[in-house]
Amino acid sequence: MAGSGRSYRSVASASTYDTARSTAANGGDAKKLLGALVFSFALVNLFDVGSFLSTNGPAEGRRSLLSTLYLAGSSTLMPWAEHYVVDVTDRPNPEKETALFWHIPKSGGTTAKRLYQCMGRTLAHRVGADPRFGHDKAKEIVVFEPHAGKDWKVVNVDTTIKKGILRAKELGLVQSRTTDLIFTMEPNFAGQNLYDEENKGRFLGLFRHPVERALSMFYYLQTATWERTYSPEWADMSVMEWASQDHFETDYMVHKLVGKSFGDEVDETDLIIAKELVRQRFIVGLISEMNESIRRFNIVLGVDENSARGHSCMEEYGLLDETVEAESEKEGDVDEETQTMAKDKKNSHKHPKFEEGSEEFEAIADRNKMDILLYKYVETLFEAQKDIVDSFQQASDDLAAEMESVEAELNDSLPQVDAEVAAEMALLPPGSAMPVDIPPKIDMHLANVGDEPQNHDTPFFWHVPKSGGTTLQRLYWCMGSTVANEVGANPKFGNPTKRRGLVSFNPWDSNPGKVINVDVSTKDGILEAKNRGFLGNNVVKDPDHPHVDFVSTPEFQFAAGMLFTPFYKARMFALFRHPVERAVSKFFYLQKATWEPTYNPKWAKMSVDEWASHNRGEDNWMIRNLVDIAPLKPITDADVEIAKEIIRTKFVVGLMERMEKSIHRFNYFLGIDESDPVNAQCIEDYASTGNGTNDNKNTKKIVKKNNWNSYAHPKVERGSKAWNSLIRLNSYDVQLYMFIVETFHAQTALFPYEQGIEEESKDNERIQKRSS
Repeated sequence: MAGSGRSYRSVASASTYDTARSTAANGGDAKKLLGALVFSFALVNLFDVGSFLSTNGPAEGRRSLLSTLYLAGSSTLMPWAEHYVVDVTDRPNPEKETALFWHIPKSGGTTAKRLYQCMGRTLAHRVGADPRFGHDKAKEIVVFEPHAGKDWKVVNVDTTIKKGILRAKELGLVQSRTTDLIFTMEPNFAGQNLYDEENKGRFLGLFRHPVERALSMFYYLQTATWERTYSPEWADMSVMEWASQDHFETDYMVHKLVGKSFGDEVDETDLIIAKELVRQRFIVGLISEMNESIRRFNIVLGVDENSARGHSCMEEYGLLDETVEAESEKEGDVDEETQTMAKDKKNSHKHPKFEEGSEEFEAIADRNKMDILLYKYVETLFEAQKDIVDSFQQASDDLAAEMESVEAELNDSLPQVDAEVAAEMALLPPGSAMPVDIPPKIDMHLANVGDEPQNHDTPFFWHVPKSGGTTLQRLYWCMGSTVANEVGANPKFGNPTKRRGLVSFNPWDSNPGKVINVDVSTKDGILEAKNRGFLGNNVVKDPDHPHVDFVSTPEFQFAAGMLFTPFYKARMFALFRHPVERAVSKFFYLQKATWEPTYNPKWAKMSVDEWASHNRGEDNWMIRNLVDIAPLKPITDADVEIAKEIIRTKFVVGLMERMEKSIHRFNYFLGIDESDPVNAQCIEDYASTGNGTNDNKNTKKIVKKNNWNSYAHPKVERGSKAWNSLIRLNSYDVQLYMFIVETFHAQTALFPYEQGIEEESKDNERIQKRSS
């Protein structure tokens, strides 16, 4: 059936496309054609959705509904795309296909090009035909290093323009099997001319919102004298003047995909053809999801991003998820090119930003209606393609498989009786375990998750080290929040703890955030803050007590007991990270962080395998801090259950690997207005994957403490010696983390805006299976 389905689609696509174009050429009724095409797509998708709903439960709805985008049906694929380019769902085979990257200007293409150069791939783009290298007139394909010692190669053709594509065709670029990745701005022309039935292409593209892209291009070409398309007449134009003129920034993407010149208008039929080309033939990425996009491209291209070279290059261009904690100071109302492009100084620039609804934004949007519709469709495809791309990996790295392997590790490493108890408890849904008594002082001082908020409650963020807490604090400082942590007592701000009384102040000129002049990051600091009248009943009784939006400290037990009371309670929230990943991050950090009180010079020369070989006093950090168990003191199963109960009843939980969703929940919990323009910009800067992290700034060696307190480091592979050792050392924290993941999904019920939305992840499927 699969073969016949593919054959049917192939016949239909060529026929439908040819009919569309011949009808248009002969003056046929375009509206009738468009209606027939739309009806055909709608009918196919309706049948697909109906079939899905009759055979799957609601938990599978969202993913299955999206997957209908990739079921066989009527198609408007152009013949060259049908026959010369592989389908999105075809498993990659680099030996039989040559990848092509559609470089849409000002959409991250330069970053992608430089990344794959760094990784040592052989590329085809403009540099190869530069006369200064002496190969531009050669009668055969030549692979060479344009810069000695840089260890990256190009071929001697310029595939970014049509003239260069024709030369590449003449020299047999694709047929030579010399090139890993072709970069072009002419996808239609390159597709028709470079490939054939025996030498097919694999198409990739990074997409950006058309208005943002057009604005970026306008401001860039006002000054970019080195570009072929530099326009000196634009230099003194306003956006409104520029938007009123005819130029190639009108529906750029649709024009390029269907192969129309910019002098010809594109219409709804062209949009349908462009959509179908992207749907069936492009692995799509979004510049707003840069890290995830590059991860998918790496899978399709067969790039090992975890190799020493791959990791180094991903680190250099700010594309590592480990560096999610790194962030930048907010620098006003400007649209700076995406952080992952920051290394390319020549192609990156600041320019004014215009919000949707503004006169300038709408003027440009009005000239790019087809491109905007295409971009919205690409956003849907991006979500739909995740499962497809992930299926290409031989070793799945989703959370469910990881957790199942963790359970197996635990059963092998724990004494038999403990393993049986853990297995029985793991089968129970959150909250259905045997009754557990939380210590009274903790229970009485912390509000329950389901309790109505009271004016005399204070939010308390438990800062689990190396789990995204620094990013979270900077997000809320960006919004103007007042946070009590360690910053308020920093001597560089004038020894603020020596001031008479408690005060809030703004320590940074360029940031609206405030701090309180206390240090609640240590037990001594917490005790001093209490003695100075911080929190407790003073919040209400003392009219001079400064407002505080939340307290942030790693000292959970001590802060809960000393700073809060049964009436003036804490409302808990926290970000969590897989214990092994957190431990590895902390190890690499404390190898060099001489400014930290826990810095250990003996670790500096250790390998991660050596460090992980036995307990260094860092095991099961979460359990020990939640239940107040001293380092090296044995932990029992009862301690684990107490920790679980504290999490279940007292915490709104977030996951570092679900950062954006976690922050939306915390905003709801804290009463943050996400519609406020300033808040919305802060969320975009700090919560979205790939944005606001300034990963490129933490790729240098750790010499001194930086502003972000986060640094990229090598990964420890699952199943490796170090990984397995850390699993055993942190087995109780791993059990707790599994429970936290379950709690994260169960807490969907607490957030009305999430009703009907289920996480598209294997860990949720595992939870459902356990509960059934």
